[in-house]
Amino acid sequence: MKLSHCFRVLPFIATSLLGLGVVGCIATNNTNTKISGKAIPDDIFAQIKPGQTKEAVIELVGQPSQKANVEGGSEVWKWNYTETKMAENSFIVLFESTSTTTSKQTTVVEFNQSGVVTKASRE
Repeated sequence: MKLSHCFRVLPFIATSLLGLGVVGCIATNNTNTKISGKAIPDDIFAQIKPGQTKEAVIELVGQPSQKANVEGGSEVWKWNYTETKMAENSFIVLFESTSTTTSKQTTVVEFNQSGVVTKASRE
């Protein structure tokens, strides 16, 4: 093989190897999760039954995020939960993407005037 042919092929090989190294170095992926409130798992939610007292509900799921009195002397308690995931992906400086996913769950328990559960639901 002639020396001049090697000099013509060498830049192609060097560029290819450099390109492979660059791809592995500049691709990034970051995921951040932000959580607020309290999630009530399905198996715990299923244990909230009509006839339970406020004390029993607090023992089961803890203090609510909100309490509100409604007409007729009833009371509504809410547990709010929000989970936000943000994913950032970039490749070199030419391509960048961001995606955000938000999941919300509100557990609602209604009590009658005597402080007894009448209804439990999810929003």
